[in-house]
Amino acid sequence: MLDSILREQLRSDHELAGMLAEYDGHPAVFYQKAPPDTDRAWEKPCYPRVDYELDMRFDPERKISGVLTINIWCSSESKFMPEDIGHRLLTLINGSFYSTPDTEPEIQMTTAAIWNRSDSFVASGSGQTSNTSEPEMYGETVTFDLTEFPPQITTDPDPVQGLNAWTYNYFPRIKVIAGLWKTLPAVWRPTDMNPAVYWRFIGADADNRQSYAVNWYNGQFAAHVIADTVVDRNRWIKALVEKIQVDGEVILPDDSPMLAQRITIRHAADPIRDGQILLQGRYGVLAQHRKEWAQFPLNNAIYPNLNMEVRYAKRK
Repeated sequence: MLDSILREQLRSDHELAGMLAEYDGHPAVFYQKAPPDTDRAWEKPCYPRVDYELDMRFDPERKISGVLTINIWCSSESKFMPEDIGHRLLTLINGSFYSTPDTEPEIQMTTAAIWNRSDSFVASGSGQTSNTSEPEMYGETVTFDLTEFPPQITTDPDPVQGLNAWTYNYFPRIKVIAGLWKTLPAVWRPTDMNPAVYWRFIGADADNRQSYAVNWYNGQFAAHVIADTVVDRNRWIKALVEKIQVDGEVILPDDSPMLAQRITIRHAADPIRDGQILLQGRYGVLAQHRKEWAQFPLNNAIYPNLNMEVRYAKRK
């Protein structure tokens, strides 16, 4: 799905299309491999052209979920240099977010592409000597790191869903990644006016203060605040933290509160991989009812030596 979204983004850009050759009436953008130069669908010249490949992999820490590799192919007869096309690709892809076009927001997958490096190359077998009339083939390889933002919706009461709803309610200009109420566009980019926030569930531990009706947990969450500039990104971080501190709690989907116990701000953290806000919240989960109970629990506890028969009845 991501490959089709990326191909449509590149082919629909008029500036990039003006730099590339055409194949069957479309800009020369291909997945993995381009057709041979002898294909009749080419409209001469058949260079420059672009091909790309997606290499996805599993990463439990979601540091890097995959790599996008784009190869730019040019010849000595091309009007544009690989660096010109590479600069346009950076403008289009670097910092872009790609969301699968699912109709249900809770299963929509979002992936961010961040530029890693660019390397020039000369194609082997190209005409590099004066003994051949073949044009020289050269180009540039542009690599992007892909980081996924998977939905983290679980069971009720869901603390992540509660944090998403809280963000929707108080900050309507923020795009919440992997939320439940809005489907994100196929290709979009966070801005200073409309940043993006992704709430990630790091983990939880059981609280030793348990009650008959409620089991208490201390959850750790990270907020990834993504904007265009550092100045506005820090402003949004400050606004989010201050609002949580003022409220002191976040209402979960079952109308129970999650108490904000500790909030930490890390401005130096990577907004894509790590997240700048760490939140520790205490929330409760209703305990399951007992399946059976003793009819004479007090007598049996106080007078254990009376050999009283303790009868058990199943709950209807």
